[in-house]
Amino acid sequence: QPLTSILSYAQASRRMLAGKEPEIEEILSHIISDNQRAAQVIKRLRSLLKKSEPEMKFLDINEVVRETTELISTDASVRKVSVTLALESALPPVKGDRIQLQQVLLNLISNSFDALEKTKSARKILLRTSLKGSGSIIAEVKDTGCGIPEENMPKLSKRFFTSKADGLGMGLSISRSIVREHGGSLEIENNKGRGVTVSFTLPAGENNNP
Repeated sequence: QPLTSILSYAQASRRMLAGKEPEIEEILSHIISDNQRAAQVIKRLRSLLKKSEPEMKFLDINEVVRETTELISTDASVRKVSVTLALESALPPVKGDRIQLQQVLLNLISNSFDALEKTKSARKILLRTSLKGSGSIIAEVKDTGCGIPEENMPKLSKRFFTSKADGLGMGLSISRSIVREHGGSLEIENNKGRGVTVSFTLPAGENNNP
């Protein structure tokens, strides 16, 4: 595949120039690093697209959020959206399917991207994790978008409701179903200023060594 060829050529060039052209060597090192990162992103996307039975394991929710952020980083850059992480350290693990939880986060972030599309002010998304009491982990996706009309709030739980011209109304429904299957719940609320915060809560696991 093309990425493998690019990696091979870059590594060979770096070996040939070893100690002779330090500036070019540095550029080649960046190419190799970006190539390897791109390969990881494609690998994760392929995993997301594969249909398979849920694989329930103890997971670090912060790691799941970071991996998802990598998947949407290029899209965020193209859309000129600033994505910030505020991840609480030393959280207990959650028991879940990594791919399904990434799908939930991707759905919520995608909704935020759409809400920010026509925003003239700063386009920002905050991804935050925290501990609720001692038994639950909360993951939040907060944006500075257009918000949700109050009359639409009760309709958001309906499977085919959407405010998008080309939307199917499935993203939130699927996300809510996945979270429920993980023993949690999903909440949506307008921010006091601009935008929306969608959060989902998952039971904290007991295994500190996922």
